[in-house]
Order: sequence, then C-alpha cells, then structure tokens
Amino acid sequence: MRMLNAFLLTATVVSLLTGCTTKGQSTTQLAANFLQRQHITSTTDEVYPPKNAKTVAVFTKEKTPVSAYRIIGVATISKYNMLGLPRPRSTMNEMMKKLAASIGGDGIMNVSNNEEGMEAKVIAFHKILL
Repeated sequence: MRMLNAFLLTATVVSLLTGCTTKGQSTTQLAANFLQRQHITSTTDEVYPPKNAKTVAVFTKEKTPVSAYRIIGVATISKYNMLGLPRPRSTMNEMMKKLAASIGGDGIMNVSNNEEGMEAKVIAFHKILL
C-alpha cells in the first residue's frame, strides 16, 4: 500500500509538472526543483545553454561584474529541505549556483535572504563580437 501511495504521488507530481511551460528545463529538472524546494523563473525569451556550476560567480556590492550582462532569471531556494530541516548556508550557496547554471547563468547577484529562503538574480554576460 505504501509503494502504491508513493507511486501515485510521484505520478501526480510528474503529470502536473509536465503541463508547466518553463523554458529550457526538462520535466525531470522541474520535478527535481520541486523536490529540492527550489525554483527558477526565466526573465527572457532567449534560451542559454546550461553551464558548469563551478564557473558561476557570486557578485556582491563589493564585487560587481566588470563586463556587460543581462538578467536572465530569478532563482529562489527554500531554507528548509523536504523534511523541514534547515539547510546549511554552504549547501544553499551551492544549490543557488547549480540552479543558475541550469539556465545558462554566468553569475548571481542581488542575493537576498528572508525567513523562508534565498533569492538571487541570474545573469549572463553579453557576447562581444569583433
């Protein structure tokens, strides 16, 4: 009976997420974001190829981008996992970078925290053609 309930819950989540129209993300990625309690909202019609999360830079008031960029999305992560346990700050930072990389972000900026989670703008650098 437990397996049936788990299967039905999984099937329901997948079917609900199949109807979502998030650009550049597969149904699998949408389901993973739901389970991880994270969300990305694209702010542009352009689709960027995914990047390596290790290359995503974190920009602050002290460290700003030195080249032209475009805001391509807003990433949000819950401070709590599925079980309601608080996530360590380092885990949240890595999750934010992975989420930004998944939509082709080169960096995140304007990171803000509140009682529920963390939010940041995802940026992509402009390509300069010579």
